[in-house]
Order: sequence, then C-alpha cells, then structure tokens
Amino acid sequence: MAIPAVIEAYIAAYNARDIDRMLDCLAEDVVFRNLSAGQVTAEAIGKPSFAQMAHAGAAAFTTRRQVVRHAITVADTTLVEIDYTATVAADLPNGWKAGQNLAFAGASLFRVRSGQILEIIDQS
Repeated sequence: MAIPAVIEAYIAAYNARDIDRMLDCLAEDVVFRNLSAGQVTAEAIGKPSFAQMAHAGAAAFTTRRQVVRHAITVADTTLVEIDYTATVAADLPNGWKAGQNLAFAGASLFRVRSGQILEIIDQS
C-alpha cells in the first residue's frame, strides 16, 4: 500500500491535531470538500479558508484519528479508505453530544501537485 509521503504527513498531522503541519502539506490553492449522502457538507477553497475550517474541526473533538485501511495511487491521485474515530468535545448542532465517541468508515481522494496536496475530497 504505497501512499505519497505528503499524504502520510498530512494524516499524521491531522491525527496529532497539528494544523500548521497539515497546512505545510497543502498547495496555496487547495480545494477541500466533504461529502455525505452525496451532498457537500463542508467546503474550503484556498489555504486560508482551509486553515479556518481545520481549526474549528480540531476544536470540535477532544480526540480524533484516521487510520488508512487501503490505498491506491494512480498518477497524481490517491484514493484511501479510512477508519475514523473521534470523541466530541462539546454538543454540536448536528446532534452529537459532548463525550460521544464516533466511529465510521469513509474514503478520501487526494490529488497531489509538485509535492503538495492540491485537492481533498472526503466521503463519509
């Protein structure tokens, strides 16, 4: 299971809740989208927008972890299947409660350009 180093670094930074290291992995014009049930539930275009969203996301959970189960890379695109676990930090508008443990599987598509992540599409 070969994953480009920049994606491994991004996931490690995500798990460590290290936003600065996450941002170091991204192109300035990065595009991020989260899809759930076929609908875009979150979107960030550009590094500043991504940084704002990443800080809010990190604050929403006391712990969070992504573990890659499978990955395939073709040219500049990598698709990874991910197991995700987290503990909610405070009650959230979507109904999740403080202290609630979450666990689900998803997939993320990464596109890499010049050693940086250009696009992330998360599907859960």
